[in-house]
Amino acid sequence: MASAVAASARADDAVPFLGVSVGLGYSFPADTTSHGQVVNGSGDGGWFAVEYVDRRREWLAPHVYSGVLNTSPSGDCGPMVLPCDVSAKIFFMGAKARLMVPIPYVGPFLDLGLGASVGTMRTRSGALVDDQFRGATFHIPFGLGLAVGPRHQFEISLQYLFHPLQHQIDGAAAVGMSFALL
Repeated sequence: MASAVAASARADDAVPFLGVSVGLGYSFPADTTSHGQVVNGSGDGGWFAVEYVDRRREWLAPHVYSGVLNTSPSGDCGPMVLPCDVSAKIFFMGAKARLMVPIPYVGPFLDLGLGASVGTMRTRSGALVDDQFRGATFHIPFGLGLAVGPRHQFEISLQYLFHPLQHQIDGAAAVGMSFALL
């Protein structure tokens, strides 16, 4: 009986899943800009993402994702620094692989891939830095988190989108849930 239940659970994991995550979005500059200037400041807002997941191998699963990030400047560039604007309003999509340790009920994971972002990103800190971008660019998604539950269907994670050409890192502290697609 126990082996029949285990075989059934493995068969269910072979079906594709749809993952949905929401969270507190944030934007911050990379350590330096194209001008070599160190930039302070950040932006915060919201994150929403949807993923198509193939779980045939739980320890290494491909994900195709898309979502939106909308952050506004926090105004924390420093005293007397004007203008101060670190923000992003982007639609993103791409593919990544998840490497997970499939421990029962708790699965620590690492995500890595390649994607594209469309929208606007700004990093402005006084007269020293004025990086503004509008259009399409690539990003490198990176995530760390825990998948919990009997089928690892709930997630708590930190998701990052590195935009190397724009010298900005965007991401979220997110929670998510996966649903089997029948």
